[in-house]
Amino acid sequence: LTRLINQVLDLARLESQRMDWEEESFSVREVIGSALDSTAQLFRESGVTVVRELDEASLFVRADRDRLTQVMLNLLSNALKFAPARNGRVEVRCRREGETVHVEVSDNGPGIPTEEQEIVFEKFRQSGDALTGKPRGTGLGLPISRQIIEHFGGTLTVRSRPGEGATFIFTLPLEAPHG
Repeated sequence: LTRLINQVLDLARLESQRMDWEEESFSVREVIGSALDSTAQLFRESGVTVVRELDEASLFVRADRDRLTQVMLNLLSNALKFAPARNGRVEVRCRREGETVHVEVSDNGPGIPTEEQEIVFEKFRQSGDALTGKPRGTGLGLPISRQIIEHFGGTLTVRSRPGEGATFIFTLPLEAPHG
C-alpha cells in the first residue's frame, strides 16, 4: 500500500510538473551497479541469473541520481518478476551510442505481445500475465520511469516478442565534457 501511495504521489508530482529534481553529474555505471547490488539478494533467492555487460568507459549524465536509480530498480524488479524462477536470466547492458548512453534490461520471460507494448507505459495499464491473464503490480512503475527519462531528454521503449522475453531500453544524453 505504501508503494502504491508513493507511486501515485510521484505520478501526480510529475504530471503537475512539481517534482523536486536534484540534478548532478554522475556515472550511469555507478547507478546500475548500485541498483544491481540492491536487488542481488532477490535475484539469488529467485534463482534468476543476472548478466552485466557494462561499457568500461565512465558514461556521465546530468540528471537526478535518485530518480535514475528508481528507474533502474523498476526495470530490474519487472525483469525479475517475469523471468522464470530457477532458470530465469536477466541481462543488463550499458554502452555509448553517439552522444547518448544506451541502457537495456532484458529478461527471458513470456514477452509482451506487439499490440500491448505501448499499453505498459500507460497509467494503471499492464500487459496480462501469460499464464493467469492477471497483471502483476500497480501499473505505475513504467509510466513514472518513462516520464523521468523523458524529463532528462531521453527515451524509454520496449522491444519484445511473445515467448522471447522483453527488453526495456532507455537512452539519455551524455553530459558534455567540461573544459
